[in-house]
Amino acid sequence: MDNVSRLQAWLKETPYEGVILGRRDNFKWITQENANAVVTNEEVGIAFLIIRRDGTIDLVADSSDCPRMEQEQNALKARGILVPWYETVGHFLEEYCEKEALEGKCYASDTGIVATDHVQSDLVDLRMLLNATEVERYRQIGQECAAIVEGIVKEARPGQTEEEVAIELKKRCIERGISPDCVLVGSDERILNYRHPVPTDKEIRHSLMVVLGGEKYGLNISMTRMVYFGEVPEEIRKRMKKTQYVFAAMQNLMKDGMEYQEYWRQIQKVYEEVGYPEEWKMHHQGGPTGYGCREFVVNPSTRGTLKEGQAYAWNPTIQGTKCEETTYLKDGKVEILTRTKEWPCTAVRTPYGELDVADILVK
Repeated sequence: MDNVSRLQAWLKETPYEGVILGRRDNFKWITQENANAVVTNEEVGIAFLIIRRDGTIDLVADSSDCPRMEQEQNALKARGILVPWYETVGHFLEEYCEKEALEGKCYASDTGIVATDHVQSDLVDLRMLLNATEVERYRQIGQECAAIVEGIVKEARPGQTEEEVAIELKKRCIERGISPDCVLVGSDERILNYRHPVPTDKEIRHSLMVVLGGEKYGLNISMTRMVYFGEVPEEIRKRMKKTQYVFAAMQNLMKDGMEYQEYWRQIQKVYEEVGYPEEWKMHHQGGPTGYGCREFVVNPSTRGTLKEGQAYAWNPTIQGTKCEETTYLKDGKVEILTRTKEWPCTAVRTPYGELDVADILVK
């Protein structure tokens, strides 16, 4: 089922005549290709799609953007509605919804604009289930991101600064049409001291961790790689083995229909099993991904269930070490989208199953 059909099927189960989509992530999801932005660091774009249960679609934007959006960013072939910039799109939507309400029709939205029901959580549930096109795209960008990150880490050398590594990583992403939305580069003691080492002008000496959160086609990839220049300290080696064990368990514990709260209880037990019962408190453990870097971060009280046909990005950490990949759960199996044959891995056995997990590269 394509994404528009899925949304319209959902509408038919609700009291809503239609839904207004303005968020940039939902715009990419529903069109599967179009960008809704002029300023790219804002959550809400410059156009709104009104999608009705009867199948009709309008694209509303002001006079600065409506002609371009209708001609160049209109995969759904929506009818363009131009609003003079000085009247504002919000004012138009308010009048539109008031008029529709007089006929007994109500609308929802992904932003709560003009007092519509805010249904973003329902939309996230819809968009997490990937269609065949999205899965193939995920495989493509997973390999692209992995090749970039692993190449950067292999080329890194002592004496470079963290910022120099980060700049090169961003450059290579942009060259491939990947938006480097999250770039973390930490070295030496900063890996030990900070779970999110935003790059600085510090020079690299003995170790390096590179994290990428990259987006292409609206889909998000998250991954981490680490390198040591010389021997890995014994304590770090031990911690990494335990982090790898937690990561392998997290992947193999996933089952279709399993409640997140039960999944979380199992993960806490795994941390206890490896001797680090408090480490999960120091950094979030990830969650389902897709059109958001994490559609939501799973915690002990998260409601809902894991589902096949969705992508996940789990990222366990034990001080100074981290494992992170983007994966796809289907037919009871986990596919690591960011796995290449160019990076050293270890087969990790757990009571829940075996998995090849990325190692620390030693140069």
